[in-house]
Amino acid sequence: MQIEFFAPLGRAWGRTKEILFRPFMLETWLVMGFAAWLANLFHGGSFGVNGNFHRGGHHPSIAFHHFGAALGRFMDKVAASPGTLMLLVFGGLLVLMIAVALLWVSSRAKLVFLDNAVTGNARIVEPWKRLGPLGDSLFLWRLAFGLISVLTMALLAAGAVGLGVLGAAGMPGFIHRGILFFVFLGIAVMLAAILLLFIRLWVESFIIPVMYRFNLSVLGAWKAFLPWLQEYAGAFVVYNLFVILLAVVAGMCIVALGLMTCCIGWLILALPYVGTVILLPVWITYRLLGPIFLEQLNPDFAIIAAHDREATRAES
Repeated sequence: MQIEFFAPLGRAWGRTKEILFRPFMLETWLVMGFAAWLANLFHGGSFGVNGNFHRGGHHPSIAFHHFGAALGRFMDKVAASPGTLMLLVFGGLLVLMIAVALLWVSSRAKLVFLDNAVTGNARIVEPWKRLGPLGDSLFLWRLAFGLISVLTMALLAAGAVGLGVLGAAGMPGFIHRGILFFVFLGIAVMLAAILLLFIRLWVESFIIPVMYRFNLSVLGAWKAFLPWLQEYAGAFVVYNLFVILLAVVAGMCIVALGLMTCCIGWLILALPYVGTVILLPVWITYRLLGPIFLEQLNPDFAIIAAHDREATRAES
C-alpha cells in the first residue's frame, strides 16, 4: 500500500476552502474560530533547556555549588515564613483548579471543532451537548496523561536537582561523573519529550476522530487505533514528522509576516481569539488532515464521506 502525505493535505485544504470561502460568511469564521480557540487552549508553551554549564570560563564545580546553594537558600526562606508557604500552596491550588477547568472546556471544544470541520456547519451549543460524553472521556484521559507527563518530567528534574546538591556538597570525584549523569539525563528528557509529543499528536489527529466517527470513549478509540499503529508504525511516525515540518513552515511564514509588517502582524496574531480567527484556514486544514490520512488505512473510516452519506439520506 502506497501511503500519501501531500494528497491528504490537498484534500484537507480543498475542504477548508469549501467551508470558509464558498461562500465567505463572517459568521462562520467567527463561530468556528471560537470553537478552534477553545479547542486549542493548551496548544501553547514549549520546553526550554539551557545547557550552558560552562559560562564565563567557570569550572563546572562552581555551577554545581551555586545551584545547590541557591536551592538551599530558597528552602530556608520558605521554612522561615509559614505565611509564604501557605500563599504558595493556595496560589498553586488556584492555578491547578483553573487549569483543570480550562482542560475540560478544551476537551469538549475539540469534539465541537471537529464536528464543525466535518459538517461545515458553524455551531457551538448543539454539538457541545451531543458530544459532551465524548468530551468528558477525552478530558479524563488528557488529565491522566498530563499528570503522567508532569510526573515523568518531575522525576527527571529531581534527578538533576539531586546531582546539583551532591555537586554542591563537594563529593570527591563527583564532578566528572555528575557531568556524565547530566548527559544521560538530557538524553532521557529528550526521548521522553519526543514520546509525549508523538502521543499528543496521535490523540489530536487520530484518537479524537475515531471517537467521533464510532462514538467511542478514549480507551475504546485507542483499542481500535492500536492495531493500525502496530501495522503502520513507520507511516504514523512519518506523519508526525510531516506535521512538525508543516508547523515549522507555518511558523516561518508567521515570522516573515511579522517582519514585513514591523511586528504589527505578530501583535494581531497574539491577540486571544482574534489570531485564531485569522489563522482559521490553517486550523481547519490541520483538523481535517489526520482523519483524511487515516482513510488510506481503513476505508470504513471515511469520516467526511460518512457525514455526506448521512446528510444525503436525511434530505431524501
